[in-house]
Amino acid sequence: MTHFETDTRKSPARQVVLASKLGESTSLPLPAMILDSMTSGILAVDLEGCILFVNNALSRDLNIDRGQWRQRPAQEIFHSVVSSVPAKRLPLYRLDSMRNSTRAHSREVELHDGERIVHLREDSGPLYEESGKLVGRLYAYHDLSWEKTIDQMKSEFISIASHELRTPMTSIKGAVDLILGGCTGEVSGESLELLQVAHSACERMIRLINDILDLSKIEAGQMKLSLTLVDLADVVNHCLATLKPLAAKDKITFELKHPQSLPRVEADRDRLEQVITNLVANAIKFSPVEGKIAVALAADAGWVTCSVVDQGCGIDDNDLDRIFGKFQQVGTPQRGGGTGLGLAITQALITEHRGKIWVESRLGEGARFVFKIPATVTRPLIPASP
Repeated sequence: MTHFETDTRKSPARQVVLASKLGESTSLPLPAMILDSMTSGILAVDLEGCILFVNNALSRDLNIDRGQWRQRPAQEIFHSVVSSVPAKRLPLYRLDSMRNSTRAHSREVELHDGERIVHLREDSGPLYEESGKLVGRLYAYHDLSWEKTIDQMKSEFISIASHELRTPMTSIKGAVDLILGGCTGEVSGESLELLQVAHSACERMIRLINDILDLSKIEAGQMKLSLTLVDLADVVNHCLATLKPLAAKDKITFELKHPQSLPRVEADRDRLEQVITNLVANAIKFSPVEGKIAVALAADAGWVTCSVVDQGCGIDDNDLDRIFGKFQQVGTPQRGGGTGLGLAITQALITEHRGKIWVESRLGEGARFVFKIPATVTRPLIPASP
C-alpha cells in the first residue's frame, strides 16, 4: 500500500518515506489524505528531478491539474509564476545539485503572479523508501505573507528608533570625548575609568545603530553605491593594516596571496572595505592565540574572488544555512562579541554589488568565507580612422 512515514532519525527536519508509486488507487491512503489536507504546498521529486506527488494546496495555488504533472520535470511546474523572479529566489533553485543530498535545507523563495509577489519558505529534505534507500526529495512551501508584513513593520520601527537614537548617542560620546581630553580640567583616576567605560559603551551603541540603519537601507532598496574602478588587492591591504593591531594582541598573523595582475572591479570602495573588515574581524574573533588568517584573491571567468580562512572552531553543518541571518551568532568566539548583524550586512552588500558569498566549514576545522564580484571588462582601444 502506498504510504508516507515520518523518520526523525535521518535529520532534524521531518522526512517522508515513499513506499511505492503515489496516488494510483482511487482512494488515497491516510498519510496522503493528511498531506492533501495541509494548507502548505507539498511537492515530492524523484532522483531524476521529475514529479512524484503534488498535494491539493500546491496544485490549487498554481492552478494546475496535478494528475497531468506526474513524471514531468519538477522545475516546469513553477514556470507560469516566476517570470520576473531573480534566479536565487526561484523555487527548486539548484535542484540538480540538491536532489541527491541527504541534508535538510530551508530558504526563502518568491512567486510572481503578474500582480503581486508572494513570499514562501521552502523547506526540503531527503525522501527515503522503507528500506532506507534515497529515492528523491520532498519540498514543503509555507506562505510568509503575514510574517513579511510584520517584518516590514518591525524594520520600519527599528529604522525610525535608530535614527532617533543616533543623534543623542553621538552627542553623549562627543561630551565624554571632551571630558577625557581634559577640556573640563584634570580627571581623577576613578572618574577616568568610569568615563572610559562610558566611552566604550557609546562606541558600541553607535556601531549597533549604524549596522541596523545600514541593513534597513539595503532591505528598503535605499542603499546608494558610489561606484568607481577599485583595486581589490589595495582594499584588502588597507583593511589588514587597519586590523593588524587588533590581531597582534593575541599574536594572530595575516597571510595575503594574490596574483601580480588582478582585474579591477566596479564597486563602492567604502562598502568593500566594510565587507572585508567584517570578514577579517569575524575571523579574528574566532581564531586561537597565535593563529593565522589567510586571505587570497583570484580572478576566474569574469569574476574576482576573495576568500578569508581562519583556524577557529568551525561551523556545524546545521548552522551553515543561517550563518548570514540577522542577529545570528554561531559558535563560541575566542574574544569579543558582536551585534550578530555583520555577516548579514556583508551578504547584503555583496548582493548589491551583483556578487555572491558563501561559507565552507566543518566543525573543528575552521571556516572559509568566500565572495566574488564581477571583474571589470577591459575594452581594447579602437584606433581612430585615418
